[in-house]
Amino acid sequence: MSRYVHQRWLEGNDAPVPVVSIAQGRDGFIWLATGDGLYRFDGLRFERIDAEVPLKNDAPSALLATRSGGIWVAFESSHRFGVYRNGALRLMKGPPAPDRVVSMAEGKDGAVWALTANYNAQVVRLKDGASRVFDARDGLPESNASHLLVAGDGTLWVAASEGAAWLRPGEDRFKVLNAGLPTRLSRDAQGAIWASDRTGTYALPADPDRSTVAAFSPRYPTDELDVRGMPVFDRKGNLWVVTRYQGVRRYQAVSSEYPLQAPAETLTTQEGLSSDIVHAIFEDREGNVWIGTEGGLDRLREAAFVREPSLASPARFGDKLLAAHDGTVYIGQANTVFRVPAHGVPEPIIENIVEPEALCESAQGSVWVVLRTEVLAWSERAPLRRLQRPDLEARHNIAYDCAFDAKGGFWLSSAGGGVHVLRKGQWQKVFDAGSHAATYPTTLTSTPNGGIAFQSGERLIRYESGRMSTTPLRFGGSPPKVLTLQTTEGHLYAAGAFGLTRLDDKEGVTAWTPDITPASRINGLAQTSGGDMWVTYPRMLARISKEELEQAFAKGRLQPPGFSLGRGDGLASRAHSHSQRALVMGGDGRLWIATQTGTLWLDPAALENSDVAPGVSITALRDGTNVHRDPVSVKLPAATSKVEIDYAVLTFSDPQRAQVKYRLQGFDQDWVHPGQRRQAFYTNLTPGNYRFEVMAANSDGAWTPAAASLDFDIPKTFFQTGWFPLLCLAATLLVLYALHRLHLRQTSNQIRTRLEERNAERERIARELHDTLLQGVMGLVLRFQAVANTMPRETPVARKLDSALVAADAVVTEARNSVHDLRGADEGEDLLTTLKRIAAETAFSPPVSVRLLIEGRPRRLHPLVAEEIAKIVKEGLLNIAHHAQASEVEIAVDYASRHLAVRLRDDGVGIPEDVLEQGRKAGHFGLVGMRERAERIGGILNIISVRGDGVELTLLLPGKLAYGERHARKAGWWKRIFGRESND
Repeated sequence: MSRYVHQRWLEGNDAPVPVVSIAQGRDGFIWLATGDGLYRFDGLRFERIDAEVPLKNDAPSALLATRSGGIWVAFESSHRFGVYRNGALRLMKGPPAPDRVVSMAEGKDGAVWALTANYNAQVVRLKDGASRVFDARDGLPESNASHLLVAGDGTLWVAASEGAAWLRPGEDRFKVLNAGLPTRLSRDAQGAIWASDRTGTYALPADPDRSTVAAFSPRYPTDELDVRGMPVFDRKGNLWVVTRYQGVRRYQAVSSEYPLQAPAETLTTQEGLSSDIVHAIFEDREGNVWIGTEGGLDRLREAAFVREPSLASPARFGDKLLAAHDGTVYIGQANTVFRVPAHGVPEPIIENIVEPEALCESAQGSVWVVLRTEVLAWSERAPLRRLQRPDLEARHNIAYDCAFDAKGGFWLSSAGGGVHVLRKGQWQKVFDAGSHAATYPTTLTSTPNGGIAFQSGERLIRYESGRMSTTPLRFGGSPPKVLTLQTTEGHLYAAGAFGLTRLDDKEGVTAWTPDITPASRINGLAQTSGGDMWVTYPRMLARISKEELEQAFAKGRLQPPGFSLGRGDGLASRAHSHSQRALVMGGDGRLWIATQTGTLWLDPAALENSDVAPGVSITALRDGTNVHRDPVSVKLPAATSKVEIDYAVLTFSDPQRAQVKYRLQGFDQDWVHPGQRRQAFYTNLTPGNYRFEVMAANSDGAWTPAAASLDFDIPKTFFQTGWFPLLCLAATLLVLYALHRLHLRQTSNQIRTRLEERNAERERIARELHDTLLQGVMGLVLRFQAVANTMPRETPVARKLDSALVAADAVVTEARNSVHDLRGADEGEDLLTTLKRIAAETAFSPPVSVRLLIEGRPRRLHPLVAEEIAKIVKEGLLNIAHHAQASEVEIAVDYASRHLAVRLRDDGVGIPEDVLEQGRKAGHFGLVGMRERAERIGGILNIISVRGDGVELTLLLPGKLAYGERHARKAGWWKRIFGRESND
């Protein structure tokens, strides 16, 4: 089992227990029948599924995923069946099973077969709503049965404690094989049926009527096991057997050439199994093996990375790796250096040492090992040489790296000790480290030109052809770190968290990592002869094709790798950060990687890229109130603005590295990449039709051929329909109209109040004049008249006095007329009579015809309004008489219900344009006075003049002002604002 990646979910980690049955739906979900209920699992979350009509204290006992996509569930206590389809688990109509169902299978005709846990085997056939029960009367053994299955030809097989029974399609009676012998049955990838009994596991003959099994049939040695349930063949032919109390056994595939196998590999609680009491085992479509136990759920996947048992002592600061020119790989661990020949296994060559710090190879093939105080030179053809290190006096003299130049010089980089070279047995210091750690030399390698290059802080220093050169190193704004320097396939590379630089010239070219983080650090490179590059990141090993590599350097951007391997493939820990070259490639093509827990190897040629695209399922749509499970098309409540969409990416090989993208058409501009999140959240949604789409790819880059989609509709509320703004517009217009009417009424009342105040004031003045001045003058006139009567008539004094009395009478008459004017127009004279009188009194020279037109029913006007109108008309007639040269004049009065209009027209020469623009003629105030009178009574005076075609003067007054009555009946507020008040 060491070559399998094992993952488990225990009861304390939200896993339901015990797991008694496992199935995989057509959509990719792993379904679990457990003591806690029915669950489906997407690799990250366990989701409980309850029936629409819940069954209390009734756990599922068996599962079946049918070809049509339905999930059949048998319930333990009620013996009823349920089917999960279209987002709901519904109980089936019809009679329950005779007893607890322990196994179900689907026939080639779509019928569902169910096996009960009766002491005498009973099988139920369910098809199109009808059911039939088979028992001993139909040929079944009178014994307990454990499971059933359907062969490739459609034959139904039942495994029982006293043999195996089978029923051919179309027949009604079972036949029994191995009568009296406890038998378990399984089916291989080709559809053949295998039997497991006390003699082992063997393939049954193609013709079940043959009661004996050929002695040369390949067998698995399962004879000593207490087999529980149905054994399972995986896609590679390995047999998996679950036991009652001994965990799981795995037997490698057998053939007719190798009929017997060595003892099986074992997986128990000692190896990490969740429990030794195993109930079920199942292989999914990706080749993962699932094990259901009393204590939880386990998953096994064949690992791509292999750990050699002999490499059991990883170095404290990381294993040191070296790929020699002959294809041999050397591994320096805590106390041993191993050699791994091509296609071989590790073998120790130097033992009992302490922590190798660097490995390098000379041109002659000897391996040099740098230790804390000395350097060892190992060769298969010569004894081990020991050389004392030249930097023992230096502080911080940890050896970072070593290499040989083209002339055979051995170069050693040792941080605070600087860089030394060994030539002809003599050490020479070529680079002083200085006193600052930032300039210490670190990684070192030979260059394609046969020289040496090493890192010193932010510089790359080269010694080539006897000359030293310096190249600045760029880190993309991140702090300087120790880089990986490596020469491969004729190129010098520098790698780190920033990306990858190819230093073929002085400046080099860099492919930058889009997001520089600790997880983006590269600390191992290996390039194939074809140009593909393998790189190690902290959490994965990635492959960059030659085309992708060249494109990355051309664009200056290192895209996420298209192919990578990680924890799900057996890379249990991170590549070691202190191994300057955490990755090498051997002559056999195997990749060796130094991790935190030791060195692993991987054979790229043996990798099987999975072309099984992951299933994608939209599991729920939540609108804040309702949860729609497995939705396809949903109409949400009006006014919904926030939704949560849950989806599952159903790949179990390495779900952490699955790629996901989704979008909401009508909202998202582009695909959204959510990483490990399996929910999409949307807010501020407006009414409309939306389609949510989600796609996924497995860790090998196989994308789903079509997106899983969900259509949902958010209806408009009344406030969001087109009627609402129209209603708001109408309401606004109505309010504006009401405000206008209210303003008009208030203005009318104010003007009316002012008119009444003016009228009262005029009447007061008239009374005062009449009662004081006029009466006093009259008294004086009478006294003077009395005096005049006593004087002789012919005297000059008498004549003068009579003349004065005549003048006094004229003054009194004029005073009476003024008092009359102050008291208002003649109560007995209406507007029409007044206008006729004014027209008759106007002196036209030559005479002009004046017509008076009446529209509507004449009504009594407010006295002051009538007076002002008369004065405006009088002024207009005088202007016509003096300036218009008219031959005809027309006065029209329109008694409308809502307004009073008085129009004065003539056919004269019109008013000059400059007079109209200025509103008056210089030195004249007739037009100004007319406008002032109109404004004083709340009216509007419009003057239209056409040169040579006369003038039309229009006075327009609201009816409320013109016809106002002082004691009108008070109306309701709505009528006062909107309605019409009668003025009759």
